[in-house]
Amino acid sequence: MKNVCTGLIRLIGVLALMASAWTHAQMDKQQAELQVKALFLYNFANFVEWPDDAFNSPDAPIRMCLFGEIPFGIFLDSVNGTPIGARNLAVIRTQDKTDIASGCHILFVGGDQKASLPDFWKDVQFLFVLSVGEQKAFADSGGIINIFRTQDQYQFEVNISNAMAAGLFLSSDLLSLAREIHENTQ
Repeated sequence: MKNVCTGLIRLIGVLALMASAWTHAQMDKQQAELQVKALFLYNFANFVEWPDDAFNSPDAPIRMCLFGEIPFGIFLDSVNGTPIGARNLAVIRTQDKTDIASGCHILFVGGDQKASLPDFWKDVQFLFVLSVGEQKAFADSGGIINIFRTQDQYQFEVNISNAMAAGLFLSSDLLSLAREIHENTQ
């Protein structure tokens, strides 16, 4: 009986270690996916040209606004203030539309704000704004870049018509990396 109890305790210990390892692997995978999304967003800033009219002054920063619950926002905090071309990047994380009313150059709308997107586009002046999302049909419903997961990696699609309507120039390097490029047909 003692050997059975000892074996059972060892089995429980091994199962607990295996469960712990699996949990850590899942957490590491989730963290890696969040980092990839943050890296996408940061790198988009390097491949977009805004006209001078998009800024209040020659030394005004590129404002990257994260509106809503953005789990990968913590990774973008580490690049707050870094140079992008001749300007610095300013990362603004908020749940309040009034915080972004003064303007954004890059706008990522979190999934928790998905239901408010139709009204959001009406309320927010999006001239010179690179809008990025990760909702199905985001690029076809007013957004410019949509990040999505395929079976084995993250990719993005671009709506070039929406970018031109927003007064932005997207680098050919960025467009060559896009999985799909859409144009509005209306």
